[in-house]
Amino acid sequence: MKRQIMAAAAGLLTLALPGAAMGQTAAPCLTPAEAQAIVSFTLPDVIDGTAQKCAPVLGPSSFLAQSGADMASRYRPAADAAWPQARPGIRKFAGDKAPLLDLMPDQAFKAFSAGLATTAVLMKVAPAFCADLDRIFKAVAPLPPENMSMLVGILLDIASRPQAQAAVAKAKTPFNICPTPSGAGQSVTTK
Repeated sequence: MKRQIMAAAAGLLTLALPGAAMGQTAAPCLTPAEAQAIVSFTLPDVIDGTAQKCAPVLGPSSFLAQSGADMASRYRPAADAAWPQARPGIRKFAGDKAPLLDLMPDQAFKAFSAGLATTAVLMKVAPAFCADLDRIFKAVAPLPPENMSMLVGILLDIASRPQAQAAVAKAKTPFNICPTPSGAGQSVTTK
């Protein structure tokens, strides 16, 4: 279960990277600063896209339905501030098409990149993961945008390491968690 949640979170945030929608087969290497900037830049659109995609599955009482737009709005200033650092990383994903992106005015390139992130989420988020994603966004909602993008960047860095991928493939959880009933998804808290 933990592996599925981590895979869903990493997958969602990887989809946010505009290069995923550009159809490249080999992802270029990003610096940690570029990765964090791209995550910061795309996160509000990823949140909005996920809320749209999952609305029919989650219903009006879900976190994303009730608070997703507010969360995305709260992350928007950090996204705007991250654009100057995100732009070079996004260009890396474009590869030999980068000169075409340079022909666009900056605001058009920015809107195009944000649109790619949203489209990638809308196309790739499986409805079966919506409840898990709703729980993940609810859990991280209190984080400041900078901490959220840093956390995602760290998780993506760890997940990209060959030894981490091999360990996840062989991982056996120390205990078995019963499947969550349909429509559930509330976290258990103890006091």
